[in-house]
Amino acid sequence: MIYVAAAIVILTLVAMASGKVPPVLALAAAISVAAILGIAEPSQLFAGLSNGGVITVAAMLVIAKGVIHTGVVTRVAWRLLSSVTTASQTLGRLILPVGAASAMMNTTPIVAMLIPAVKELQQTRGIPARQVLLPIAHVTTLAGSTTLVGTSSNLLIAGIASGSGVEVGMFSFAIIALPVAIVGWAWLLFASPRAFKASDDAEEKEMTWRVEIPVSAKANGVGRRAGDLGVATTQEFRLLGIRREMAMLEPEEPIAAGDTMVFQATEKGVTALWGSPRFGLAEQRLYAASVAPGEPGTINDLESHGKVDVVAAQTEDQLHEARVNAGDTIYLTSDNPKSMYEHSDIGLWQDAAGKAPQVGRTYIALSILAGVIVAATFGLAAVEIAALTGAVLMVVTGVLSPRAAARALDWNVLFILAGSVGLGAIVVESGIADKISDAITAISAGSLIAVVITLAVSTALLTNITTNAAAASILTPVGLTLALDLGANPVMILALIGTCISFTFINPFSHQSNLMVMQPGRYSMKSFVKFGIPLVAVSLVSVIAVSYAVLM
Repeated sequence: MIYVAAAIVILTLVAMASGKVPPVLALAAAISVAAILGIAEPSQLFAGLSNGGVITVAAMLVIAKGVIHTGVVTRVAWRLLSSVTTASQTLGRLILPVGAASAMMNTTPIVAMLIPAVKELQQTRGIPARQVLLPIAHVTTLAGSTTLVGTSSNLLIAGIASGSGVEVGMFSFAIIALPVAIVGWAWLLFASPRAFKASDDAEEKEMTWRVEIPVSAKANGVGRRAGDLGVATTQEFRLLGIRREMAMLEPEEPIAAGDTMVFQATEKGVTALWGSPRFGLAEQRLYAASVAPGEPGTINDLESHGKVDVVAAQTEDQLHEARVNAGDTIYLTSDNPKSMYEHSDIGLWQDAAGKAPQVGRTYIALSILAGVIVAATFGLAAVEIAALTGAVLMVVTGVLSPRAAARALDWNVLFILAGSVGLGAIVVESGIADKISDAITAISAGSLIAVVITLAVSTALLTNITTNAAAASILTPVGLTLALDLGANPVMILALIGTCISFTFINPFSHQSNLMVMQPGRYSMKSFVKFGIPLVAVSLVSVIAVSYAVLM
């Protein structure tokens, strides 16, 4: 049966690595087949649905949404970046605060918050976004590995380990992960400006934005042609047509109140069009916003979730049929700024003519987050209970509406984590974990440094081929068995695995933060490989050295 189980695990990993099969479907198929064949008990295969780590991840998603919702991350970011003039300065200002924030909550909303801020630096100060975005994404993943709640994979490791009687504390992994993160950050500061050339100016001026501008009754262009008004074709925008009711008219038609002017524009052109008196919209507020992490959908979906109207997005499709993903920047308007605060699909947002409005309840949200960290750190409550209580308090205190809290849950991520626990059960119950542990012990000939090197390299490879959740579910049982065989501290072995799982630097599909910065930073697959391999190498050398010193 062990060979059948091994085939199931290998096929699942191949399916996930191919990108052609959704990870949730691959994991569900593996669990179903394993249950039918009796490889493990259903209660073990479906234990992920009640796993403490998965529950904590869900609660921390709500808590992170509440903190982000207050605008505190935005305000701190603007203050930090107020006087920077180079990419190196930008990274230097962001590393410590972003690292600290990423250690305390989910990293993806933090990256989503920073994308528009970094893009604005490119527009206003000429600081290339591509020299900042990918390094910052890597900063967050390195920082997340230092604490229990900083990354979902650490929580998953802790949840699996708890079932074997091994308890992981809030900062148990920091003794290995923090020195490794510091080395990685230093490398990023050194290498990033040299690795990425500034984007070509012509490329930045491409008209990649689809813009739909409604014509107000106050517009002074009513009754006149766009060409006569100077709003047909410029270096910043090009009029594609005029939509009147259900019909699309030629650009030469006279403008009427209630028309929608459809443009292709640069980002600078978006704000120029909105502020033009030709359309009578200057008194209405235009907001730049980033799409919050979650399931991708269309702009129509986004508008249906709150009282906002999207007027511009980077797409070649019809605006309202265009799909948006976490971290994408859009321009929208709303009659009531409160709608922006309450919208579950909007992360960072700011007035297009100024900085992000401040939001109340900042201290409440930060106090709740601090309370969760303190309670979990000092054992006042189990981490899942502390996190769940914090999530409930975010709603009870009014930081989040019940609807916003519910929509903060990323069900795709949660089901992948739950399914990964089931995959781990297959590895344990079939005896695969014991076989892998025996093989590593045999190859290393009892040498601790050889075990550390083998485990570190294997983890880094697996996390870049599949997902960090899959790597955690497979290697945690192996690590526990190895610790028992070697007489080593199991928590430190798990810290080694958890730290290496954060080395998702080569494959853009191995971590959501990578995907979020790929388009805004104009990175290619080659960019990730070229920049990621040296960072993985540096990180592996440091984690091997630190882990060996700790385990000696």
